[in-house]
Amino acid sequence: MDRHKLVLLEALKVAALQRGEMRLYRRGKLPGLFAQRTRLHAEVANQAVQENLLEVTRVEPIGKTPLEWVRVTQKGIDLLLECESPARALEELREALAVNQQGLPVWAAQMHGRLDELKQRFAEEVDEMRQQLDQLSQRAIQAIERIEAAHSSEPMPAAVPWAQEALAYLDRRKQVGLGERCSLADLFAALMEKHAQMTIKEFHAGLKRLQERQLIALLPSTGNGDAPGPEYALLDGAAVYYYVGRAKGSPAPGHSTV
Repeated sequence: MDRHKLVLLEALKVAALQRGEMRLYRRGKLPGLFAQRTRLHAEVANQAVQENLLEVTRVEPIGKTPLEWVRVTQKGIDLLLECESPARALEELREALAVNQQGLPVWAAQMHGRLDELKQRFAEEVDEMRQQLDQLSQRAIQAIERIEAAHSSEPMPAAVPWAQEALAYLDRRKQVGLGERCSLADLFAALMEKHAQMTIKEFHAGLKRLQERQLIALLPSTGNGDAPGPEYALLDGAAVYYYVGRAKGSPAPGHSTV
């Protein structure tokens, strides 16, 4: 992965953790998404805005250089989850191993011609290396299959058609370092890509059903302005929930519950 993409993914992660808007560039002691307005940072910022990974929320005219405020979009979060998920990393490892395996015969032939006196020893080392690569490749494939099977085998309530997608989304956020809590607004936006007809009322009913099955935990605000997307908040008696996370006692993926 090149430096340009690494800087982009790190910026998207910072913006996702911020949840709200933040300065595009640091100003004095005031924090920003990028510490300095370097050429690399400017290229990454322009790309992110052009590709709708970041959206400019407002611009403050301060001096000769306007101060831009941005926040991450759902497209930006989706890119972050895709690039930093364990399954994607294992897939890249498997592809790299496959390239190495394909290159071994050519390399072995060249070494055999130049080092004829070490033919037997060299052949043994190449064979051992090939076996190790085969084992690593097989382990990578099995790990990918286990991750995919774990998400598909977990029992879901029949009345919540988007349950599997919601749980997988929460798991991916945690895996890439976005924390265990997810705002109801962010989860609703992610689900709307495939369930555009879903209403907030149906969304809330499904969340309650998942909580009854002890698959998720609905979480309140911690105070101090920590109440994102009030229109998505779930009212349950005297409680008001703004966040959702995996239940602490939820079964491990791949295990059944009654």
